[in-house]
Amino acid sequence: MDIINNKILICNCEKTMNIDGDALAKACSSETGCTVHQNLCGSETHIVLDQLKESLNTNKSLSIGCTQEQKAFNQIAEENNFEAPKTFNIREFAGWSHEGEKSMPKISSLINSSLKVNKQTPSITLESTGRCFVYVDNNKGGNPIEVAYDLCKKLSSHLGVTLMINNIKDDLILEPSNFKITKGYINKGQGYFTKFKLEINNFAEALPSSRSKINFGDFYNKVDTDCDLIIDLTESTPMFTGSHKRDGYFRASTNSPSDLFNIYTEVIEMIGQFEKPIYVNFDENLCAHSRNGITGCTKCLDVCPAGAILSIGDMVSIDPGICGGCGFCGSVCPSGAIQTDYPSLDIILDSLSELSNKFVSAGGKDPALILFDTIFGNEMISLISRYGKGLPANVIPYEMHSVGRVGHDLLVSLFALGFKKIFILINPKNSEEYTFLPKQVEIANSLLSGIGKNDKKSISILEETDPELVENEIYQTSEYTRIKPSPFIPLGAPRGILRASIQGLSKSNNNKNSMIPLPEGSPYGKVDVNLESCTICLSCVSACPAGALQDNPDAPQLLFREDACLQCGICEATCPEKAISLVPQFNLSDEAMSAEVIIEDKPFDCIECGKTFGTTKSIERIIDKLSSHSMFEADGRTEMLKMCEDCRVGAMFAQNDKMLEAKDRPKPRTTDDYLN
Repeated sequence: MDIINNKILICNCEKTMNIDGDALAKACSSETGCTVHQNLCGSETHIVLDQLKESLNTNKSLSIGCTQEQKAFNQIAEENNFEAPKTFNIREFAGWSHEGEKSMPKISSLINSSLKVNKQTPSITLESTGRCFVYVDNNKGGNPIEVAYDLCKKLSSHLGVTLMINNIKDDLILEPSNFKITKGYINKGQGYFTKFKLEINNFAEALPSSRSKINFGDFYNKVDTDCDLIIDLTESTPMFTGSHKRDGYFRASTNSPSDLFNIYTEVIEMIGQFEKPIYVNFDENLCAHSRNGITGCTKCLDVCPAGAILSIGDMVSIDPGICGGCGFCGSVCPSGAIQTDYPSLDIILDSLSELSNKFVSAGGKDPALILFDTIFGNEMISLISRYGKGLPANVIPYEMHSVGRVGHDLLVSLFALGFKKIFILINPKNSEEYTFLPKQVEIANSLLSGIGKNDKKSISILEETDPELVENEIYQTSEYTRIKPSPFIPLGAPRGILRASIQGLSKSNNNKNSMIPLPEGSPYGKVDVNLESCTICLSCVSACPAGALQDNPDAPQLLFREDACLQCGICEATCPEKAISLVPQFNLSDEAMSAEVIIEDKPFDCIECGKTFGTTKSIERIIDKLSSHSMFEADGRTEMLKMCEDCRVGAMFAQNDKMLEAKDRPKPRTTDDYLN
């Protein structure tokens, strides 16, 4: 089957899928008919080879509908000096289902989506020389030292290995080895794959002269060492936050041979140069973390499970070596300073928009979406398709590097693109990391409820390890939204995408309310200024990191642009009069995108020279506060506060008495004063 400049091979996997070739070709708007093959990975491999040759001659890319046998197809291409074909999954995602015969629209949308070429993500180069540090605790049950020793012995044929034993006994007997044996305990660990740094206490190396038992040299504290890989067999507290996301750091029990074998097979390949994606883009100019020592937004710091984000003054810093690409920071960042780039939000939505459009144009109805990650989610869907009913014909799967990027902006935009129900599949083992997700769903539901009749169950978080329970949930059709979609082109920053989607939904659902109330902690809203207390000192303007609060250089005015407000709270904490409070809401009107005057005052002119040097309210407030001060008790002294800085100095020196002279200082009281 030909689609534009692509050659597509479809296989029904030995007739385990019922695929109508003519119907599929029509659904895909193919330039040619579609031949459905039965065993491309076995008896029909010659067809793959022929198509590789033809694709080279016609300058077309070859794609095969089978991800399971990708290695076999790559091998055929490599043996014959052809470029490896692409693969896509229609079996577990669509064909293996009780509704497989009705899945033609979904299969066509999956095929078209697979042909899209995504933007390359920038990367950093990591170079490993194979320095492997194995750490074991002798106080654990079983024979931890013997198991760790055997593992190191096997690893030493491939890597440079150091074994360190904590709580070692004096009568340790081990055979001679070609790797280092040390003892001590790790006091502190930091870094990432290829650049781990360890601080070790009670460190000592085994002496090469050891005979019947291992003898160690002198002890040292706070010994620093570097390594590329760490295998932690202590079964104690992990060395790193979010240890499962720290590349190059492996944890296992010495009582689990299967885990040790899996680690062995993985680490022996971790030598040489590696490209690691830079998962996020960070614009420090948009960061609302802090201003002038006053902390505002800490959302990215609060949710990062890997400890890759640190506070550095008014901004945060992201270590790309530590970052595992979970996407949590991109979901919660109110300003768009941190944007996920693996891929970015606009690319994700563009792909999902195409999936929805192709599904509907091929005759599909009520498209639903299940978002899942590459490891747990893929396995769960595979289990459902192999042992259960498979995915419903209208539930479109979308694989992400991590579902952590599922924020309210993405969710609202998906309903605008036409999806009627959204399932978010997360690993229950890591559910404690996803504490932010219910809040994102709450914000999305509040936005949707503000523009139409919204079933708050149309967004479902699935946290089950039982495939049957997940299957039962995704076959529920009673909670599909009634909100009418409003397709749009997702471009720009997340806040701009959200505004475009929610305004489109508001229009398509005939919403007349321009103001949507939101839950506390939402990144949209206004500032409520107490007009009686505010003196227009403009402290909030200089503190606002987003430029939502502005001044007028030509008049004493405080202006506010609502669509820029992040609700970070820095203005509230900065205001000396405590005149500002936050109101979470979303303003749908276009007026929110322009600065409006909140409060204004008359300019105050110097009573001597007429120079404008302040606002009437601020000068009156200063006079009121200082009138009872000893320096201003005498008649006429407060008049100086109505003068500009130049005239005030002249008036002070013109005084016959000493303006700055205070009352006599009270004499210090002694013990005798109290006794007498």
